[in-house]
Amino acid sequence: MRSDMDTASSVTVRPWRPTDDISVLEGFVATYNGEPWNDSWTVESAAQYLGEFRAVPRSTTLVAVAADRVVGAVYFHGRTWQDTSEIFIDEFFIFPASQRQGIGRALMAAVRDRAAAEGAAALTLITDREMPAFGFYAGLGFREGSTQVFMIG
Repeated sequence: MRSDMDTASSVTVRPWRPTDDISVLEGFVATYNGEPWNDSWTVESAAQYLGEFRAVPRSTTLVAVAADRVVGAVYFHGRTWQDTSEIFIDEFFIFPASQRQGIGRALMAAVRDRAAAEGAAALTLITDREMPAFGFYAGLGFREGSTQVFMIG
């Protein structure tokens, strides 16, 4: 059995390719239709949702590959913030069978590298305090904003 370090060190992070789509879509559906989210995505609705992110200006999609298989993805885009730029993470997910193996950390490191290369002042994202992802992001040094609130109407 591989340790977390073995798995993380054998991960390749690279730009998304159209040939990755079925793996990414099936992985997204498996991730969010399972615990703890229990959503009801279909491959078709996931294709629409994730495809919209690639249409956003300054967008990037990266995939994590282990053992020649896509095992996670991140969708993000650069946005102007005052006199600088930030990277906003739209979606970040590791397929269920590949979670807790260091793959998410490797994928986030690639996003941080991209942000640094682009001179972005910050990485930002929205997550749910009640989900395990909150602890994952906090463990990577993300912190809650002190003034902004996500509102739903």
